[in-house]
Formats: sequence, structure tokens, C-alpha cells
Amino acid sequence: MSCRVFGLEPEAVYGEEVDKEDFNLLFDHDVDSMDFKLNDEPVTKSFGSRMNQKARAGVIKPTGSIETSANLQILGAYFYGFLDNYKFTAGQNGKNTHEFWGGESKLLKSFRGKAVNDDLIFYLMGLIVDSMKLEVSSEDMTLGTDFIYKTEFSEILAGENDYERAEELEDDLFIMFYDVMLKLNGNDPAGVQTSFTFEGSNNHDVDKTIGFGYRHPQGQAKAGKRENSISIVTTLTQETVRAILDARYGDVDLLEPAKCKILQVPLQIDVELCEYPGLGLTILFPKCTLLAEFDSSGIDDVEATLNMATLGSEEVTLADGTTKKTDMYVKLINKQPEITPSN
Repeated sequence: MSCRVFGLEPEAVYGEEVDKEDFNLLFDHDVDSMDFKLNDEPVTKSFGSRMNQKARAGVIKPTGSIETSANLQILGAYFYGFLDNYKFTAGQNGKNTHEFWGGESKLLKSFRGKAVNDDLIFYLMGLIVDSMKLEVSSEDMTLGTDFIYKTEFSEILAGENDYERAEELEDDLFIMFYDVMLKLNGNDPAGVQTSFTFEGSNNHDVDKTIGFGYRHPQGQAKAGKRENSISIVTTLTQETVRAILDARYGDVDLLEPAKCKILQVPLQIDVELCEYPGLGLTILFPKCTLLAEFDSSGIDDVEATLNMATLGSEEVTLADGTTKKTDMYVKLINKQPEITPSN
């Protein structure tokens, strides 16, 4: 039986090198795909020949990616890494509130991690979430994450079943299409929406982290501009045509492009599983630009895609009543404890 598992724990010190016994994962979970590589292409020289004559080891710029089914118990760690602000509120019956929102910090939280590939384990240090993707269509919601990291070491297991899993998560059912609800500009969108995709990037600059005397990153890469894009696919019908034209033309009730306007609206995504009342996820983008594109092919229904990009000019209200100006806010209620760095 194969074992393809990934797990995370926050670091107290970026990229601190520790022994494998000091890895204390928040959780680990199965993955659909996983790829961690050093990106250490050799530097070769031909010296005028048509053939390479000599080679030396190249600089290491490690990157990684995972894809898995999203669930309410693991999502908090990924939002913790993607967004730079976090607030925890303990709740009753173990139902705790985790809030995350985007701010201006350029040094994001880092992790240690384990990537298990059957009988091989990579121990990863200095993991930083460079980008994050949530996608849901006709089945479950998938989570994709791209990382950069500092360095790694490995362990060969005697057998692929010898990896000792972290404690099993409680209430970790994957999120289905029918668990997700959308609100555009405070209302249920017109017609039927058939898919939703969120893609966010922190645009880290790794090149400036490697200096003389080192092959791999010395310090933590700073985050660049945070770019969030959202797309919602719907079908062109009498119910949806007016909303689609509003997005296309930049204002309501027009039949041609507005002179100088674009629509700017909030978008909210709510997730709730009927099996776990009281647990749930809310993602709020307080203000987004809104555009529409069409895809017409053969006799198939005409699909329209609403494309949105976030703006950070609106305030959101946290659970304690305070307000924060942000481009993205997440409220997650699950049974996980406060996310804190390992010592």
C-alpha cells in the first residue's frame, strides 16, 4: 500500500535546522499529488566547444507543491501561512474560531514539514506559502499550495508502511460542491453557478536571499504584492444575462460599455457541512473588481465567467468587534487548537 502524506508545523525561527525527532506536526494528511525539488541545475561551461566540458553544482532554490481535498480541519494552517494576520478565539465544546486577514507584513509565517513518498521522507525547513488555490466544481473542493523553502534532509524507511502518522484529525470530511454557497454584492448570484476558483499569490523574491558563500537561501524571502483572483462560471440565461452585462459593461442596466466605470462589489463564500453543525468557513473579499468573459462553442450552452480581483480598501469586522482594512478575510470554526509555533 502506498503512503503519500504531507504534514506541517509552524516554526518559531525561520528555517531553523532541527533533528527529525524535533518535528512535531500539527497534523498530516493524504495528498493527491506532491512535488518538492531543489531546483539545483548544474552550471556547465563549453569553452567554445559544441559540447559541455565542465560542470559545477548550481545554486539551490527549493520549491514544492501539494494538492489535496480541502477540509475544515487542515485549511487553517494554510491560511495561517498565506495571510499575515491571525487571531484565535476559544469556543465551547471545542469549536474554536480562527480568523485570518491580509495586511502589509512582508515576512510571512514559516513552517517545518514532512513529505512522505512511500518509503522516503523529506524533512523540510523554512517552508513559506508562496501561493494558494481553492477550486470546486461538480465534486469536492481541492486545495493546492505552492511553497518555497530553505533546505531539507531525508530518511529512508525500511518499508512504505513504516511511517508513523500524526494523531488522526476529528471531523475531517472533505468539502463537497453542495457545501459551498456564494454571495455576490450581498445577494445570491442570479442563475446557476457551476464552478468557483480562488488563486492567491504572495510573489516571494528568492533571488535576494542567497549571498556569497552559500548554495541555498540564507534568510527568509520577503513577500511581494499579494495578488488574489477569483473566477465564477455560470451559464448565459434570461436569469443571468443582466448580471453578466453589468459586469461586462461596468455599470448596471447598460447595453454598451460605461464611459469610465467598473463594478466593484464584495464576494463572500460560506462553507458548512450538515454532518458537523456549528463548524464552518467564511471567506470574504470586501471589494473586488468584476469583469465578464464568454465561451460559446457549437450547440453547447454559452458559459460566462465572472473574473474578479481583490482590492484592499474596505474594512471587515472581526469576531471581537474590531475592524481591519484588508483585501481578504477568513473566519474558520473547527476543532483545532490555536496555531502556535513549535519551540
